[in-house]
Amino acid sequence: MFYYNQYDYPNIKYDRPNTAEVETVKTSGCGVVTACTVFNSLIGKELYTVSQMAKFSLDNGARDNSGTNMLILLKALCKKNPNFSFVATTSETQLVAHIKKGGIAICNQGDAYNVFSTSGHYVVAYKMVGKNIEILDPLMYSGKYDAYNRPKRIVKKTANGCVVSVNEMGKATADRDPAYFLVTYTKPKTASKAPSIAVGQTYKLKAIRGIYNGVGAASGRKKVRELTADGRKNATFKDSNRNAYLKQGTKVTIVEKRFDAAGNLWARIPSGWFVAYQKKVNISFV
Repeated sequence: MFYYNQYDYPNIKYDRPNTAEVETVKTSGCGVVTACTVFNSLIGKELYTVSQMAKFSLDNGARDNSGTNMLILLKALCKKNPNFSFVATTSETQLVAHIKKGGIAICNQGDAYNVFSTSGHYVVAYKMVGKNIEILDPLMYSGKYDAYNRPKRIVKKTANGCVVSVNEMGKATADRDPAYFLVTYTKPKTASKAPSIAVGQTYKLKAIRGIYNGVGAASGRKKVRELTADGRKNATFKDSNRNAYLKQGTKVTIVEKRFDAAGNLWARIPSGWFVAYQKKVNISFV
């Protein structure tokens, strides 16, 4: 997990719009540092520094007079980084289910019930500890969870936050809607890659393959009678008028290879053409 504390950024400006007052991430940037914690932790690298996230928030109009408008910030971040998505909710049930699935959430502490702050504050919920939730607090300081009524409202304090019950989390966010922003990162699929087959080399078929007149299904299938003598010997059917298929395990010698418009690799053998690699399902047949 990445962790950022507002107190470490007194020199990064984060001013409210239309005011002369100078503010910083230290004074007002809990939304900035929680967004950094969540996005960087989910992707496993520092996608944004705190300075970059503050600028991104300002540039996209997410800084408002009460701090950071998380809906605006997350919409802009997910548009910029389409492998990320989020759901806004007030449901603790959804929050717990999301964390159990490996997601991370930004929780929106309200003004009425002091668990993480005496006023509005964002914290990060990142794992379950039994039936309780462990949070990272971006405004952590020594003795924080020993003050006010917090010792009675948390399960235990940690180095960078606390563990809290689902019930207390619900009380802390009861006057906020949305209360939770459930952020998900979906890893991009690995680009498919055709097998490295060489003209003149012999391979074994990993699956039954249909034999065609040319590259592409539109070229039409060959009949068993149109195969070479060795091809007919390894055909799945003996009827000479049936469509030609070669058995799994048949040894084939590549005479020519070519890609079609869809990115599928076709190979020609003495008996005709067959699909050696299908891009859509990322499967090699030789």
